[in-house]
Amino acid sequence: MDENTVCKQVIDINRPYVMILLLMPAFLMLVLMGVAGASDQGDALLDMVKSRDRAIQDIVRSETGGDTAEERAALKAIVGELFDFETFSQESLGRDWTARTEEERADFVAVNRQLIEKNYADPALYTKAEKIDYTGVEVDSTQAVVKTVVYYRRESSTIDYKLHLVDDKWLIFDMVIDELSVARSNRSQFRREIRRSSFEGLMDKLKEKLSEDTSD
Repeated sequence: MDENTVCKQVIDINRPYVMILLLMPAFLMLVLMGVAGASDQGDALLDMVKSRDRAIQDIVRSETGGDTAEERAALKAIVGELFDFETFSQESLGRDWTARTEEERADFVAVNRQLIEKNYADPALYTKAEKIDYTGVEVDSTQAVVKTVVYYRRESSTIDYKLHLVDDKWLIFDMVIDELSVARSNRSQFRREIRRSSFEGLMDKLKEKLSEDTSD
């Protein structure tokens, strides 16, 4: 899969957002299995992931399967504690970030957050993976990388979760899926759309994606 294909999917079918969420259980389980004892930072990351994983499993294993409005809202709340949406959005916009006003930046971050949360609230995403290989965790003082290979049906994906410490909390700021950074792939397509149209045109496309029904 070349970068242009992945970039096109960001706006056309939103695959990077879905892939982030589809593979989230791999991230949670890997850290549960592999980080303990790595370092004080690793222990903090482990504690965070344990609590989030328990919360997610309680929801998706309930009698209603996580499909009530209240349970979906709870899943959205959990992702709000896992992602650094501002850094992810800034990395996705690249140098065009500096040209944006504070209001435009806030709007862009909000839309990115809503796109991720909207997909994250689908409990069916947690039943897709058939096999997960846990390949490593790298932790230094302020950053960490969690590495996985996820198999589902006839294909597989490698995914590296990149995290950093923000106010003593581990937050995801990028994912590298099949050796392609989601933020970098977004940046290429977003830049192309801004050049072709405008920043407002890009926002219109993202908001249109946000308004689409994901229940089909």
